[in-house]
Amino acid sequence: MATAPASFDCADIYQEHGYLVRLTKGREAKAQVFEVFGRPPTEREPQWAPETVLRCEVARDVWDVISPEARAEFNRRLKLDGKPIGRWGADETAVQRLFGKELLVLLWAVEMADVRPEEIAVAIRNWHGLKPEERWWLYTMTAAATGLAHQGGMGWRGALRQALCFGTRSDSFNLGAVAGRGTLEPRVNSEFSPPKKKKKPSRKKKDDPGPLLAATLPAE
Repeated sequence: MATAPASFDCADIYQEHGYLVRLTKGREAKAQVFEVFGRPPTEREPQWAPETVLRCEVARDVWDVISPEARAEFNRRLKLDGKPIGRWGADETAVQRLFGKELLVLLWAVEMADVRPEEIAVAIRNWHGLKPEERWWLYTMTAAATGLAHQGGMGWRGALRQALCFGTRSDSFNLGAVAGRGTLEPRVNSEFSPPKKKKKPSRKKKDDPGPLLAATLPAE
């Protein structure tokens, strides 16, 4: 029995608008992510090949850290929707359109060669903290200006790195000492009314019988 192609909620990448993750081999092995504009063929096409756009390339060691986190996130949501869970293939994996957008937001943040392992870990944590809708918005903004593979680190791509990779130990700072914080010059409050001082009750001597009691005592 043939094994079903590896995918995440994408039955046929040739007929669906989605993303394709392709793993290359060799000394400089990479993970490539293509946007695939899949569509059904017309009656006059004996064969058809959907258009593709290469959106990202990352080193395989980076992909090996990112892919389990993305798989866990996608499968968690697929289970909630009552759909079959997915898996990454050894060579190619078809990914549903919205999942592909979310995956690219994370990959774009860590794609540059100088990103440190600690930054990757922080980016994963921050990516998990975003709602799917927030990831879709970030993708839309980034892809509109710098969404091609060769535009790594530019514009919104660089902004994604700054945002998602922020939070390492070297980024720590004291929130209580923010430069530029102060007050305006004091102004007299004309409505101010000082609180009235309460009179303290006088203490009577223990031997003093008081005026009423003294009047009833017999004279000596």
